[in-house]
Amino acid sequence: MAARPVDKGRELNPWPGILIRLLPWGLGAAALVWVATGISANVQQHRVLGELAQERLESSESGDDFSLSSLHKRTPPEGIHRIQKYIELFQNGQRRRLIDGLGRSTRYMEGFRKIFRDKSLPVELTYLPLIESGYVATAVSPAQAAGIWQFIEDTGRRYNLERTPWSDQRMDPMASARAAASLLGHLYKRFGNWEHALAAYNSGARTVEWAIKVNKKAGKPTHFWALDLPEETQNYVPNFLAVVLIAKNPDAFGFTEIQYQPRLAYDLIKVSPGTYLHELATRLDISQNKLWELNPTLVLGQVPPGETPQSIRIPDGLRDLIPAKVAEYKGRLKDWVLHRVSRDDTVDTLASRFRSKSERILQLNRLDGDEDLIQREFVIIPL
Repeated sequence: MAARPVDKGRELNPWPGILIRLLPWGLGAAALVWVATGISANVQQHRVLGELAQERLESSESGDDFSLSSLHKRTPPEGIHRIQKYIELFQNGQRRRLIDGLGRSTRYMEGFRKIFRDKSLPVELTYLPLIESGYVATAVSPAQAAGIWQFIEDTGRRYNLERTPWSDQRMDPMASARAAASLLGHLYKRFGNWEHALAAYNSGARTVEWAIKVNKKAGKPTHFWALDLPEETQNYVPNFLAVVLIAKNPDAFGFTEIQYQPRLAYDLIKVSPGTYLHELATRLDISQNKLWELNPTLVLGQVPPGETPQSIRIPDGLRDLIPAKVAEYKGRLKDWVLHRVSRDDTVDTLASRFRSKSERILQLNRLDGDEDLIQREFVIIPL
């Protein structure tokens, strides 16, 4: 038999959400019995899924294929057993990892869910980073997949996540979430079901297509649970379903110590090309680590060089304070650039470069002229 092709491109799709929208009286009660007793795991998991079978996903365009009853009917006992094994793993050896990931998830979840709802995808897919990166924006795998959604470079480029020596858009939480949602939608259309699509996200579409082809030729079933896939991929779907079950109702599975982080909030300002984050942090009297955390795409800690001002994120509420902090300007400015002064700058060249006016630059920054300008570290350029 020919060797299975390996497709290293990451491609996702929406099925996992099928397991849940947890009911307070459904999974809550059933899972507590499940966790607290020594009754057969298979029996208890079928009971859990059965009690949830009437509940549907919040958003989908594919009808019954997304219902919990559909999942319950097509997941064989072996699949149920594998899901339970991962639940037990997260309750024990991998407990801290999952708790930390769930705690970080709330920083991004509001934005992620909007992105997925806008594309009519199950919002449960926003838990996929729990098994990919733990919601760490700067995560990089041994295979060089990067960011919360773990895109390799080639796949990221196909979905507008560019990488340069200065910047890696795969590490932008919202940009990568939009790319992941697009990928998920494409893979679902390609495979027609979420199990295969998630497997393709892990190992590549060609790997899954090859396994389906082999089973068809041998007269075997072609559903996910019957395919001969790499071990990591075989475990990927039950792993994900386990974390979704836990994430939707953590108390029922004994996860009562999660410290959820607040939603990520920030202001945007424009800065001149080439600006270093550490210099900016010092001048604005903010934590350098915080500035790095808000701008994970700037892998060298420097705004890329060029001619056009770039937007960066700063702590929420700081934007309106910067003109006073840098230039002692007390009024309000609608649009401006924070410029790092270089030895070659003059007021006139800055006015020409940023399409501003020399008089305004002098007045706003309380400058006497070019000699005064080059003594400054930063100035405000009104636009």
